[in-house]
Amino acid sequence: MTATMSTVWDRTTEFVGDNLAPLTPIVLLGMFLPIALIGNLVPLVGAIGLTGSSVAGILVVILSLASNWGAVAVTALAIDPAAGRSGAVRTANRRFLPVVAVNAIALIAVFALFLPAMIGFAMSGIPMAQMTGQTTVQPSLETVSAPIVLLASLYSLVLLPVLLWIVARLSVINPTLITEHRGLGVFARAFRLTRGSALKIMGVILLYLIVSQIAGLAARMVAGAVFGILIGGVGLMSLSAILTACVVAIVSTLFSVLAVAFLAKLYLALRDAKDASGPFAAIVEGA
Repeated sequence: MTATMSTVWDRTTEFVGDNLAPLTPIVLLGMFLPIALIGNLVPLVGAIGLTGSSVAGILVVILSLASNWGAVAVTALAIDPAAGRSGAVRTANRRFLPVVAVNAIALIAVFALFLPAMIGFAMSGIPMAQMTGQTTVQPSLETVSAPIVLLASLYSLVLLPVLLWIVARLSVINPTLITEHRGLGVFARAFRLTRGSALKIMGVILLYLIVSQIAGLAARMVAGAVFGILIGGVGLMSLSAILTACVVAIVSTLFSVLAVAFLAKLYLALRDAKDASGPFAAIVEGA
C-alpha cells in the first residue's frame, strides 16, 4: 500500500493554515532569519579577504545549523500539532543533534558517490576552478583527456537518477528520527516506509525542485530590478542587494516550510498505511 501524494499535500496545507500562530515565530526566527543572513553572507565569501571570508564562512555554517533547527521544530509541530509551539521547540532541542549527525552521514555518503566523477574530471586535465566557475581561463585541448571526461560525465549522468531514487527512499529520515528516536537504523526504517512509493516521491521532489528554483530566480530578478530602480546602489552590501536577498529568503522559506511539513505528513501517512491502522490508514493507493 502506498500513500496518495495529493491527500498528503491536502493535509500539509491544512496543517499550515490551521497552525499559523505557533508556526510564525518558529519560521521567522528559526528559518527566515538564518536564510536571509546566509543570502547576504555567501556573496561575501571570497570577496573580503582571507580572514573576512573565513569568518563569513563560519557564520554561514552556524546559520545553516540554525535553519536546520527551525526545520526540525516545524517537523515536530507537523507531526504533533497538539503539542503546540513549546512542545515543538522542546522536541527540536532534544532531537536536533541526532538529526544533524544522521544527515551529516548521509551527506558524506553522497560526497563519496560523487568522488569518482570528481577524481575523473581532475585527472582529465580540466582545472577544478574551471568547473566551479572560479576562473574563466579555458584549458588547453591538448591537456584534456577526452576518454576520462566522457567516463566521468557518463558516471555523473547515471548517478543522478540513482541519487534521486536514494533521496526519495530516505526522504522521511528526519520525521522518523524525531518520532521514533532511532539511531543508524533509521536508514533501514526509511527504506521500509517508502517501499512502493519511491517513484511518486521522486516525482514530487522533481516538481518541487523545478517550481522552487523558478520561483527563487523570478523573485531575485524582479526584486533586484525593482530595488535597483527605486533605491539604486551597487555592490554586495548595497541596500538593494540586501533587500533582494531578503525577498529571495521569503520565497525560499515558504517553500522550505511546505517541504518540511509535507515530509512530516508523508511520514505519518506511510507509517500508518504500512500498519494499516491510525488516522492516515485510508491514505493508500486507490483510496
